[in-house]
Amino acid sequence: MKKFYMILAAIAAFAISAQAQTAGTINVGDWEEASLYNGSYFDMAPTNFYLAHTGSQMIYTPDLLADLDGKQNVKITGLKFKFYDETFEEIVRNTKVYLQETDATEFAKNQDGIKQFFEFGEPVYEVQLDIDMLETYGDDCTLEFPVDFNFTPGKSLLVTIVFDAEDDDNCTMGSDYASFYTSGISGKAMTYTDNSESFLDFAQGDDWPNSTAMLGCGTNVELPVTEISYTYEEDQPVVEEGFFLVGGFNDWNQTAEGGRLAFDENDKLEGVELAANAEFKVIAFDEDGTIWFGGQDDNNVGYFLLNNDLMGQGIMCVEGASGANFRVEEAGTYNIQLDVLRDFNGAVLMTVTKEDPSAISTVGVDSKVDNAYYNLMGVKYNSMPTVPGIYIHNGKKVIIK
Repeated sequence: MKKFYMILAAIAAFAISAQAQTAGTINVGDWEEASLYNGSYFDMAPTNFYLAHTGSQMIYTPDLLADLDGKQNVKITGLKFKFYDETFEEIVRNTKVYLQETDATEFAKNQDGIKQFFEFGEPVYEVQLDIDMLETYGDDCTLEFPVDFNFTPGKSLLVTIVFDAEDDDNCTMGSDYASFYTSGISGKAMTYTDNSESFLDFAQGDDWPNSTAMLGCGTNVELPVTEISYTYEEDQPVVEEGFFLVGGFNDWNQTAEGGRLAFDENDKLEGVELAANAEFKVIAFDEDGTIWFGGQDDNNVGYFLLNNDLMGQGIMCVEGASGANFRVEEAGTYNIQLDVLRDFNGAVLMTVTKEDPSAISTVGVDSKVDNAYYNLMGVKYNSMPTVPGIYIHNGKKVIIK
């Protein structure tokens, strides 16, 4: 019986594909260096706290969302805006967030050239905001909205946010203000402001969807600095443990469909029919591809010959391109048993037997033993090495000091 010793850094694995979720963020505008809005209160998105009722629509065009290109199963998971607190009021707002994707990159205009709001459906998030401005006076603050919205890369993301005070007098006063930071991207937002009527009521009225300054609408508004959170799925390698045999018998095809032979759960492969001079290798897979195991080609003949004299002799296999193909000298039926030596650097002990067609053959330990020593690089020593180290001798680990 022949014994091979294979050095294997990890247990054999076949890489297949599965989906793994990854998170990311997109910043529209410079989150750290953006400028505060400085203008009329009704031209500020996503809201102002100067009036009791506001609504805004913001178009985040595909160029602003280019980081999503090529990603699969994208979900928008959060929106975050930043403002500077310069007021002492406690502000309470019932807030609704609506998301939709669109092919549009601009707001439409009617026949009179008046910009129009987009129609919108059901909210994806609702919350009552209770902001104690006294606690944060003089600081940067954020409005954050967790959402869950499937999104198609290459589309525009339309965000509609409605803020309504329960008390119409619950507003900032005089010079007290809370300005949002702006991205410098103009014309991609529109706003609605009123001290008595909600944007939702406006959306049901006769003037909808037209926007004019007389209705308290901002029609050429800058996008606020925005952080958009998202998740997506990407292919990740998943491993299936196993060893395989490939060779001339299946044209070296590494796939199951191509006829590779798989070792069973006990790392055994029986009944392999090989022609005379047939060549093969043992392979395994990891995330980086195929791991090949062949023989030590000491004679530089381009293969490792498994002749009858070597059957049952200990041979160290070589991992990688330097390992030569194994070649059987005689046609026949062969059995192969692998034993993974987990306590010895992942080495794999392989036992090969050739079945005798006139008798029952067994796969097991043969009384024939190779007295050679092998180091972990596969180099054979016919006598005990003099250099200290770890070696394999007669199928066992030997430490020479």
